[in-house]
Amino acid sequence: MRDNKKPLWIALAVIAAIALVLTVAGPSIRAAFTQEEETAATSTSADAEYNGADVHFLGMMVPHHQQAIDMSDVLLDSDVDDAQVRDLAQRIKDGQERENEQMNAWADEWGIDKDMAAHSKHIANGMFPPEQMEEFTQLRGDDLRTAFLEMMHFHHAHVIKMTQGEVDGGAYEPLREMAKEMIEVQTAEMGEMEEILGYNPTK
Repeated sequence: MRDNKKPLWIALAVIAAIALVLTVAGPSIRAAFTQEEETAATSTSADAEYNGADVHFLGMMVPHHQQAIDMSDVLLDSDVDDAQVRDLAQRIKDGQERENEQMNAWADEWGIDKDMAAHSKHIANGMFPPEQMEEFTQLRGDDLRTAFLEMMHFHHAHVIKMTQGEVDGGAYEPLREMAKEMIEVQTAEMGEMEEILGYNPTK
């Protein structure tokens, strides 16, 4: 006749040992799992600070701004003596240089140099090809004044859609706020250009 008491005794001993281990090591085990969960949550939070829309916007907007700065420099270094137009060009230059400095700082912080370099050669969102920019630099007097206003109006008008895309789809709040300000400022500047020209160049 088999003795069934021994296996039962062994099972009870095993259960008791497991209970002791959980009692002693339980807090450490729970802490380890909690730490892993917190690390995962922190990583997810960090990843969510900026997204692909933010990276794309920085890559496209920095060279777009630089072209507007270059156009403003041409006007400011010229013989155009219209104080209102010169003031507008100076404000465009100052504002977009300041924004580019901040956007480049974010790009460095995020380590997206390759993305920035890839976008730096794009001619898009109202930008002008090199040959047209070369023609622009050769203008003088009233021809330059008129070309600056018409081309800058076009430049502003065609980038606003992309800027709205950052407002709607970006994840990095400081960049989204900057994009909102860009839309407000450039819309107002377009209004100034229309007033100076006496018409809307896009109509």
